[in-house]
Amino acid sequence: MKRLALLLLLQTIYLLQLSQALPHYLQDPFENAHHAEAEELLYDTTQRWMSAQSVTSSCSSCISALQLVKSLSYTSESLLVRTLTNVCKRSKRMSPEVCHGVMKEQAPIFRKVIRTMSVSGREGHLFCAAVGNSCPYPDVEPYTVTFPKEKPADIKQPEPSGDVMTVLQLSDWHVDPDYQETSDAICNEPICCRSASTDYSNVTMPASKWGEYTCDPPVRLVESMLNYIPSVEKNISFGIMTGDIPPHEVWSTLPFMKTERIHDSAYALLHTHFDSKDKINTRLYPAVGNHEAAPTNNFPLSTSDIPSEQNREYLSLEWLYTALSKNWNGWIANDPDFYVQTTTGSYATRPVEGLKLISLNTNFCYTLNWWLYQKPTEQDPNGVLTWLVEQLQESEDLGERAWIIGHIAPGDSTCFHDYSNYYHQIVERYAPHVIAGQFYGHTHADEMQIFYRGGQQEASEAISVAYIAPSMTPYLHVNPAFRVYKIDKKTFEVVDSLTYMANLDQANTWTNEPNWHLEYSAKDVYTSPAAPSTETSPLTASWWHSVTEDMESNVDTFEKYWQHRRRFAPNAPECTGDCRQHTICNIRAGKSELRCDYDPDSFLRTSERSAKYLDRHSCGGNFEPISPTY
Repeated sequence: MKRLALLLLLQTIYLLQLSQALPHYLQDPFENAHHAEAEELLYDTTQRWMSAQSVTSSCSSCISALQLVKSLSYTSESLLVRTLTNVCKRSKRMSPEVCHGVMKEQAPIFRKVIRTMSVSGREGHLFCAAVGNSCPYPDVEPYTVTFPKEKPADIKQPEPSGDVMTVLQLSDWHVDPDYQETSDAICNEPICCRSASTDYSNVTMPASKWGEYTCDPPVRLVESMLNYIPSVEKNISFGIMTGDIPPHEVWSTLPFMKTERIHDSAYALLHTHFDSKDKINTRLYPAVGNHEAAPTNNFPLSTSDIPSEQNREYLSLEWLYTALSKNWNGWIANDPDFYVQTTTGSYATRPVEGLKLISLNTNFCYTLNWWLYQKPTEQDPNGVLTWLVEQLQESEDLGERAWIIGHIAPGDSTCFHDYSNYYHQIVERYAPHVIAGQFYGHTHADEMQIFYRGGQQEASEAISVAYIAPSMTPYLHVNPAFRVYKIDKKTFEVVDSLTYMANLDQANTWTNEPNWHLEYSAKDVYTSPAAPSTETSPLTASWWHSVTEDMESNVDTFEKYWQHRRRFAPNAPECTGDCRQHTICNIRAGKSELRCDYDPDSFLRTSERSAKYLDRHSCGGNFEPISPTY
């Protein structure tokens, strides 16, 4: 650490000198020959960052690159976009079109934010840790969440009724209206299977009718799933949709009307199925995903300095919240008990008597939401945590149970440690007597996270579990899936979790429809002498902790989890040794600071597309994600 401190001190001195020089010779970027020197310096620094073999060199290189970008931010926006685009192209990690599109959409926001950041201080190190996986993660800033009342001392848990209802969860749809059968499934862009990325004279792998593992799904795959659901689950009480409707077209989300039309079309299809008596026939309660925004990921705060030039009011996302309100009409807007947190798109409603459902926009903890790096950083962005406490306190006062749904789980590697810590305080205050369940998406994997009382990772102290549902999209080499829960009608706890999937690697053998089928029941797969259960007993946080203990002592139990995590997709990496330990550690990490990995999740580390599929969550750190963002 002393060596790191010395290197950072020397680096800071150098950068202070550099930051004084750069704005001077970049005042006229289109006529001044020194611009090429700045681009060359940024390229060299970025290459050192990407090839760094140690935390020390990686961290200093990341801070150097940030300082260069901050210096460039004081010149024209066009220069910044041009420089970053050229560096991206030269790095050959994305196609020229993707480089240009990503920088054109993201750079104006980052240009505003980085000017406020202390690059050599906490904000810069936070960015390099959370986005680049380069620096040691800064310690959580101490903050004690305020609650209206003390937690009751004489809490009595309701007894299970033995009677269950069915709840459906969809997540990470990412439907691609531009998917083209027979186009190339291998390309050098974040998603393939599109005519625009296909050389039809030299197709490496023709895309099937139903989808490919390197692509977002065609509409027909989604429609087949929606048609299949009522054939196996005829009495669904309600559904939840935990975010991400648009495709992973992160380089081309603007103009925002384009993204808005994707929302309109997708929700029109959902209404067709959920509002029809001969189909799914129930209400759907959505949450906001990071891909809902245009540009992707960026959800401004009420204090954000939104660029006013060039007619950029769309960055406020008022258009998005208005569009979602219209698209969700008929499911939540007519509810007299509907509570909305207007600056985030969060809301609370009561789908059935005795249960409050709180839909939380968790993009205010997302490490790729650039607005969150703006100094001073906010401990409670847009008051979303305060609003959550108000809703849970009301439920406690009324003696009702509550569910929290969202897109990014608080224990995910892409959720800021600070936010996750503060959120965990709320869970400890209101679980397990109020919070009966948490449901998320985002990772495309079938996972869960456990929350504990007092930091004690023991079965007796486990108080809540967050279910992370598998994705509809097969992107990042997973099989498409959806989730069904059997819920006790009195306690609103999960009695069983059922996952349905289709084997996409068999798509060329399907005659009429995909082979949708039950993949597994969590109770059937994980019940054991170490984690006993009965037909009516809930899958409590304590039970899930016992399952993780069984994973530690029984390799077969862990292998089941590892296979179900990707839904038996072919070419899945093995997971042994440290990988196994880290995976179990991450299940127990309701707070992201407790994770045993900090995976990069940035377009800066996007690899070139290849036939070898890489797993973002493979352990050991020897990988690069092939996606700029989930």
